[in-house]
Amino acid sequence: KGDHAADWAAFDAWAAEHFAGLKARRGDRLAFLVERTSSPTTRRLKARVQELFPAAAWYEWEPISRDNARTGAALAFGKPVETGLDLSRAKVIACFDADILNDHPAALRQARQFAEGRRAEHGHMNRLYAVEADYSLTGGMADHRYAVPASLVGEHLLQLAAVLAGEHHVDLGVAGSLLHGSDHAPAWIRTLATDLAHHRGASVVAVGPRQPEWCHVLGHVINAGLGNVGATVTYTDVTDPERGATHGASIGLLADALHDNRLDTVVILGGNPVFDAPASLDFGAALAKAAHRVHLSVDDNETSKACTWHLPRAHVLESWADVRDVDGRYGVTQPLIRPLYDGRTPAELLAVIAGEPRSAHELVKATASSLVGGEDGWNTLLQKGLLADSEARAASVSLRAEGVAAAVRPAAAARRPELSDTNLEIQFVRDPALYDGRFANNAWLQELPDFMTKLTWDNAALFGVSTAGALGVKHGDVVSLAYDGRTLEMAAYILPGHASHSVTVSLGHGRTAAGQVGEGTGFPTYALRSAKALDFSDGLTVSKTGRTYLLACTQDHFAIDQKGKEEREKRSHTLIIEGTAQEYHEHPDFVEHRRHIPPLVSLWEERGYDGYAWGMTVDLNSCTGCNACVVACQAENNIPVVGKDQVSRGREMHWIRLDRYFQGEPDEAKVAQQPVACVHCEMAPCEQVCPVGATMHSEEGLNVMAYNRCVGTRYCANNCPYKVRRFNFYNYNKDIPETQRMVYNPEVTIRARGVMEKCTYCVQRIEHAKIQAKNENRPVRDGEITTACQQTCPTQAIVFGDLNDPNSRVAKETANQRSYHLLAELNVKPRTSYQARLRNPNPDLAESSDGHDGHH
Repeated sequence: KGDHAADWAAFDAWAAEHFAGLKARRGDRLAFLVERTSSPTTRRLKARVQELFPAAAWYEWEPISRDNARTGAALAFGKPVETGLDLSRAKVIACFDADILNDHPAALRQARQFAEGRRAEHGHMNRLYAVEADYSLTGGMADHRYAVPASLVGEHLLQLAAVLAGEHHVDLGVAGSLLHGSDHAPAWIRTLATDLAHHRGASVVAVGPRQPEWCHVLGHVINAGLGNVGATVTYTDVTDPERGATHGASIGLLADALHDNRLDTVVILGGNPVFDAPASLDFGAALAKAAHRVHLSVDDNETSKACTWHLPRAHVLESWADVRDVDGRYGVTQPLIRPLYDGRTPAELLAVIAGEPRSAHELVKATASSLVGGEDGWNTLLQKGLLADSEARAASVSLRAEGVAAAVRPAAAARRPELSDTNLEIQFVRDPALYDGRFANNAWLQELPDFMTKLTWDNAALFGVSTAGALGVKHGDVVSLAYDGRTLEMAAYILPGHASHSVTVSLGHGRTAAGQVGEGTGFPTYALRSAKALDFSDGLTVSKTGRTYLLACTQDHFAIDQKGKEEREKRSHTLIIEGTAQEYHEHPDFVEHRRHIPPLVSLWEERGYDGYAWGMTVDLNSCTGCNACVVACQAENNIPVVGKDQVSRGREMHWIRLDRYFQGEPDEAKVAQQPVACVHCEMAPCEQVCPVGATMHSEEGLNVMAYNRCVGTRYCANNCPYKVRRFNFYNYNKDIPETQRMVYNPEVTIRARGVMEKCTYCVQRIEHAKIQAKNENRPVRDGEITTACQQTCPTQAIVFGDLNDPNSRVAKETANQRSYHLLAELNVKPRTSYQARLRNPNPDLAESSDGHDGHH
């Protein structure tokens, strides 16, 4: 309580007296601020509290919101609905500022469906178009990507609709009559329209959540006109139809009520509005005007410090809870561990406020009982996790002409902002690792390289190459961003493929009360965010400060000098082999003609492997570069965090490195991603130079490490052509708190200072499966062993198994004609192979490419 320690007994006593008094006044001058939740139990408790405190006000705030999509659906159909995409049935996908493979409630499923549609061996491939300002995962996988400022994406969507209606006679209803002519549409919009029109019922037009409501209305209209609804596009009822105001409006109303002294007691269930509310609201000062401020939170954050009561919230892995997923399925989550700090769930706190305290288990069970019946139904639900046949029903909706007209008419007539070097666009995006800042104290995520910039421990202002050149901004310059009467100084990063006259900043960094890890990292971009423009706006000006800032970026590590970088660029087309779907179908062996490998002769007799021969293959056609494998490997193998200073020195410890390469002109650069870990060479160069035999070969072909034999010469790292070996320069596991040690995998050794380490193909999992198979007197089955990276990959790009088993999936994938080995000319015989990436460009837009274009 305040600055003094208190326990739950003290709060319970205070709450019983305080809320009893409020109940007598029907909750007058009481307000609740909640996060968005799909939990039926929490919603049930909320309804109970509303009954007891009918005059209390309820507000909802999410700094990263999908409200534009929700409001757009309500305009189009008369009620909010969830839009589902079935990419498994889509042949042509057009994304307008929509990162459907990463930033979407169903991103994992959609990424897998998309990857299945890229399997060239099936005889066809889907085609993806992306229109966006900054580089997203979806944009990285696109066959055609167009870098457009976020405020001009809607203009291109209008042009697409006009061409579809005017030239392809797609029935867009009332919207078609409101659109201007298609004369000014660029050639690529016409080609896209033709592609969509030729794939009616088998296409998708997706609009991202940051685009305004009218764009979502137009997206629904186009999908309906193309016959996609019911095929690739579905609609279901939302789980919270009663919610009224948008998140931006709701937090604004609460701030107004606080500024006007209309509230005495504010209960905040989760979130961190003092940190992440729009800066124009001055929410911290407003909150201070309430006499009683209660905050339930996992950590002691900026909002907690502004409250009179900070209550420990149970972590999701400590909690009994229930949820409805994006499809409406009901599920129950069970705690994996007892609460370490006596935390409570939001439902438990609401029960206390209602004067009816119960445990989270009792509350969830009471909710579930109404759905599953008695004890047998409850036990079945716990076993399955999900309630069968509980998906949300398909929404019965049809386009409303008046709603469509109200959205499209003013948009079609509106003038677009005239962007220039003195009137730039600023766009706010969620951080790929920290989200809205709630994960800032997670060192794994702070040190995780951004999938495109490869930055760690920081965010930066992203500029396109031409805009940076015009402004005289260089990589690492500290620039002053001025927007809407506020300024912020932050480091600049020049990103190929970024839209001109647009600057992208990610949210979530710059925490002042996050914990030992999260405080003082990055730049507080919420300080620039305005309530009137939560997503993007023009009006930004940029000036140089004359200072520079060190950005810890992992992409350029392991090249000795500029010569090393130049050599890597010169032969990068042999590292990332790419082709087109048409080329593959006409010449399935095209990979063999992309590089010259001389006859390979070994200097000594090669060893044979008669038993298991473990190997891996990575399909670059499916890999999106999402980083899931990097974090999974870190969790599985107890990989330490080293901090920004050590990362900047090239000493990061991740066993998997995701190399990112750009191709083409800087402003229109295409991107390719390639995960690289130890490839377990059969003729391993590292083994040849280790003076103490600390790295050697197992009978099954694994390149293994004997940690207690390693004396840290680092000769092996020097001799590794793949640069995948990591050295412990310090004892990174020293003085780790006992609670933090609980995260370690007990089956994997903790390495000490002065020891080399690297990918082991998750040897602990291999041994576990072998022991199980031996106990059952059988060989290890194909697919029985999954490495951590393979288990986590959302697109199933990674396959692991026994190369000596001709029927194993890994053997079949390795024999695929797209398969190749990295640096095969060295004759080190790596066990990990890659499958070439294929693009599926529209023949009318395809650029001349023979696969020898350099990456950089």
